Amino acid sequence: MKTKTMVSLLLALLLCIGMVSGASASESEEIVYWNFFTGPDGATMSELVDGFNATNPAYTIKSVTMDSGDLYTKIPTVVASGEGIPDLCIVDVARVASFYSQGLLEDMSPITTACPDINQDNYNALVWQSGTFDGQQYSIPLDIGAIGVHYNADLVEKYCPNILDDGLITIDELKEVIPAASADGIVTLGNYFFYETALALAQGDGNVLFNEDGTPNANSEQMVRALNTLKEIVDLGGCTQEGDEVFQMFVSGEVIFMTTGVWDANSLNSYPDLNWGVTSALCYDTSSHYSYCNSNQFVLLKNDARTDEKEAVIADFINYVRENALVWAGSGMVPASSAANDDPAYQAMKQYSFVATEDAQQSLCFKTNVYCGYYDDAVNGSGIINEVIYGYTTAEDALNQAQKQIEDNIAQNVN
Repeated sequence: MKTKTMVSLLLALLLCIGMVSGASASESEEIVYWNFFTGPDGATMSELVDGFNATNPAYTIKSVTMDSGDLYTKIPTVVASGEGIPDLCIVDVARVASFYSQGLLEDMSPITTACPDINQDNYNALVWQSGTFDGQQYSIPLDIGAIGVHYNADLVEKYCPNILDDGLITIDELKEVIPAASADGIVTLGNYFFYETALALAQGDGNVLFNEDGTPNANSEQMVRALNTLKEIVDLGGCTQEGDEVFQMFVSGEVIFMTTGVWDANSLNSYPDLNWGVTSALCYDTSSHYSYCNSNQFVLLKNDARTDEKEAVIADFINYVRENALVWAGSGMVPASSAANDDPAYQAMKQYSFVATEDAQQSLCFKTNVYCGYYDDAVNGSGIINEVIYGYTTAEDALNQAQKQIEDNIAQNVN
């Protein structure tokens, strides 16, 4: 009886050991991939992950999706602890410089070495360079989230049929539309993504976010002019009011122009009666025009446990995404990869206009300074743009306040 009991216990122990070993083996056969594609773009990313996994790689990609805020909170914690670090991660371009400066990133040389096709020649050069620091590549760009002017083509035809003849919309041209549109109860410009609109106007006016010595330049004369320009549109009656549901007003045919990102394409396409298009951001002069962009980028967090074998599969996955740029374009984004540039199906997509010509590509701007997050928080997150354009404070006072906030945050970071 004792012998049978001992045998049973031994078998149970071996079974438990086998189960634990099996779980460990299963985890080791996966590449954990953190991302924040929680919207409609999540389905497109799942399509890419599933497509790659169907090629039977040595390790399957396990996509772990979470809110961007949660992801950014977890990154420093897991790297510091050395536990639960993902094998691959997506972050926004504005975070790359900050994470690099904090020592949270590994350079991408294992990836580019394992797959030589992952190189600057096969990507948009400007967005590729946004991940280059001290001569090393610390991110591989997935896309370009260009923020431009979306327009209701039917309303354009009615109120300003020639405004897009050169593909760009100047502030003076926009002002000319306001009287006739207002008379019919139509709003010329929706207050949506006005932060990036102000940055684009100021950039075309010669602005820089940070001076050569690294100091912030938030209260520049160009930014003051940009905010006052947007205020003037409000004062002329050409802008939506506080609290208005701008996106809903646009799709309902109540707004002619709306500044937003290309990622809204699928949402806009869900309204079959809406005849819409997109072009570059507003400018003062067509000879100097820019569009600010976000960019989702692949990075490797510091992780001593990541093996050469896993890095080789990660390289294969990133290259698979690069080669299937047309699939990601279906999410509404501009692929960073140039693989789809000559494809008629991609050229027929509205967002292609942002990379259709060399001039268009050179107009794309990315926030890559290590302290851009402080700039965003002070100028955009604080709500000062609405305070200025709706007349609660002056552009000078608001931007001086933002300048001090950025300087204080930088000083605290350095010290």
